[in-house]
Amino acid sequence: MTETSQPEKQDPQNVYELMENDDGEVMVLLFAGEGTPQNPSFTLDETNRLIELSRSKNDIVLIEGLLPDAVEKLKKLSVLYVCEMKYNENPEAENEILHAYAAALKKKEQPQQNADAKPAAQESLSEKARKARENVLNKKATPNKS
Repeated sequence: MTETSQPEKQDPQNVYELMENDDGEVMVLLFAGEGTPQNPSFTLDETNRLIELSRSKNDIVLIEGLLPDAVEKLKKLSVLYVCEMKYNENPEAENEILHAYAAALKKKEQPQQNADAKPAAQESLSEKARKARENVLNKKATPNKS
């Protein structure tokens, strides 16, 4: 299995490649986020065909647009190997690996609902992850006022 995402505009946050070795291990290659990953984990959203890669408590990367066969392979994993590379605008430049690690599968929590309660309109986990990542990026981009 090899799968690559190359959107029309190459936004480094939206480019990834999934690879599987002969032992059935899967690695995702992507451009590095800010900071060092701490206690990384991942969840697979089969319905929306995406991976939510939690690099740390407040840094979640969404890997979207997975092909159905990739989802089937990912469903069998307990560990996803991740290789984060430094983004380089020069396509001829050698890619530098900044972080390589194993992210453990984190089971999605199923919300418990009271039988009499009406289901509340809740933000999806993907939306929460996107907002959390934007907040982290915005905080780092905002200069300190002294």
